[in-house]
Amino acid sequence: MRSDKGLLEQATRVANIILGGTGVVCLLVLFYFLYHYSLTGKRQFTSSVGMIVYYIFPAFLAGLLLASLRLSPSHKMNLSLFVASSVVSIYALELLLSPSDIIDEHARKSQELAKQFGRTFDTRTRLEVVNDLRKKGLDAYPMITPVTLLKEGTDGRTKSAIAIDNTEVLPLAGISSKVTVLCNENGDYTIYEADEKGFHNPRGIWSNGNIVIAAVGNSFTHGWCVPSDKNFVALIRKRYPATLNLGMGGNGPLLVLATIMEYAKLGKPKIVLWCHTETDLEELTRETRSPLLMRYMEQKFNQGLFSRQAAIDLALATHVEAEVRKVERPSKKSMVSKLNATMKLNDLRQRLGLIYGKEIAKREDPSSNAGPDMNLLREVLLQAKKNVSDWAGRLYFVYLPTRQLYANPEVANPQRDRVLLLARAIDLPIIDVHHAFQVHSDPLALFPFRHFPHYNEEGYRIVAKELFRLVSHGERSRLSN
Repeated sequence: MRSDKGLLEQATRVANIILGGTGVVCLLVLFYFLYHYSLTGKRQFTSSVGMIVYYIFPAFLAGLLLASLRLSPSHKMNLSLFVASSVVSIYALELLLSPSDIIDEHARKSQELAKQFGRTFDTRTRLEVVNDLRKKGLDAYPMITPVTLLKEGTDGRTKSAIAIDNTEVLPLAGISSKVTVLCNENGDYTIYEADEKGFHNPRGIWSNGNIVIAAVGNSFTHGWCVPSDKNFVALIRKRYPATLNLGMGGNGPLLVLATIMEYAKLGKPKIVLWCHTETDLEELTRETRSPLLMRYMEQKFNQGLFSRQAAIDLALATHVEAEVRKVERPSKKSMVSKLNATMKLNDLRQRLGLIYGKEIAKREDPSSNAGPDMNLLREVLLQAKKNVSDWAGRLYFVYLPTRQLYANPEVANPQRDRVLLLARAIDLPIIDVHHAFQVHSDPLALFPFRHFPHYNEEGYRIVAKELFRLVSHGERSRLSN
C-alpha cells in the first residue's frame, strides 16, 4: 500500500514538473516575442494573426498549464502525458521536415522560388559542384574573393590570410587559369575558366597590348550570377574586344583602387569604368581596418602582384584546400545554428504558414558617421583619377542600382545623392544606370526571380546598353584610335 502511495506521489511530482515546466516555457516564449517585437522594435508582425499566435496563445496556454497544477493527481497525470506526447510529436515532425543542414534549407527555398517561375534550380552547394567537376577530371576551385581573405585580429584590424615569404600579401583576384565555380542565383551555376591573372576574362586578353576599356568594381562587375558571355563587361567586349573585367565580388573602394594600381595601370586602358553600388560605403568602412589596404592611399605603393602570379596561385590553392576541409567538418557554429532553428520549430512553422514576423529595416541617419566615409571615398576617387590620368586614360563613375532601390525605396541608401554629388564635384563623368532601370516597366523583373540581389541576363543587358551608349557618345575619338 505504501509502495502504491509512493509511486502515486512520484508520478504526481513528475506530472507537476511537466505541466509547470511547460507553462514556464510558454511564458518564456511570450517574453521572447514581447522583447523582440515590442521592446527592441527590431521586428514587426506582418499580420494581426501573428499577435494572436505569438502573444495571446502562449499566454493562454501558460495560464492553462499553471492552473492545471490544482487538478487532482489522476487528471494531472493524464494531462501531463498528453502534453509530453504532443511536444515529442511536434519536435519529431520538425526533425522530419528539417533539411540535413543549413545550406540545404537555402537551396530548398531557392528551388521553391524558381518553381514559381517555371524554372529549375541547381540545389548543389558550390563545394559539391567543385567536387563533381573534379570527378570529371577538371581542375576546379570555388571562387575566393579578396575580401574573404581579410581576417580580423584581436586589435580590431584585419590582415590577409595569405603570406608569401613570411610577408603579408593580399591577392586581388582568384587562382589563375583554373575552372572557377562562382555562384547561382538564376538556377544554374556560373562556371568559368579564370584568365592568366585570376580575373573573369577570356584567356589571352593580357597579351593584348592595347586595352581599350577596363571595368573595376564588386560582384556586379565580376558578373554574378549569369553565364560568362552575359554579364555587362562581356557584352561591351563584343563591340570592343580589348575590354578587361577587373571586378571581384565584395570589393569596396579601397580594393577597387588597389586593383587599378596593381593591374589596370599595366594595361593602360583608355577608359576605366569605376562601378559603384549602394553597399560600397559599408565595404569602405570595413576596408579601412586593413593597414595593407590603406597603404594604397600612397601614390607609389604596390604589392607587385602582377609579376608574382605563380606564388599567389600556390598560396591561394593551399588556403582554399584548407578552408574546404574546414567546411567538410561540421562546425560548432553550424551545429548551434541548427539546434537553435530546431528549438524554434522554424521548418514546421514555415510549412504551416505561421511565419508572421519580419526584420524592420533600419533607416540610416545621413548625418550619422557619414562624414569620414564620404571624405575617404573622395580621397580614394581622387587617387584613382590621378592614376588613370597619369597614363592618359579617363575615369568614369558608374552608379549601379541594387534591388533595394526598387523593392524598398523608402529605406534605400540615403547616401546616393551625396555620392553622386561627390563624384560630380571632383569632375568625374557620371553614368547613372538607375535611370535606365527606372523607366523599365518592372525594375524588379531585372533581378533573378525578383528576389536575388544581382541582375539577371536582362538586367546586365540594360547596364551594357546604357554604358555602351553613353561612353561611345562621349569617347568616339578615344575609342576609335
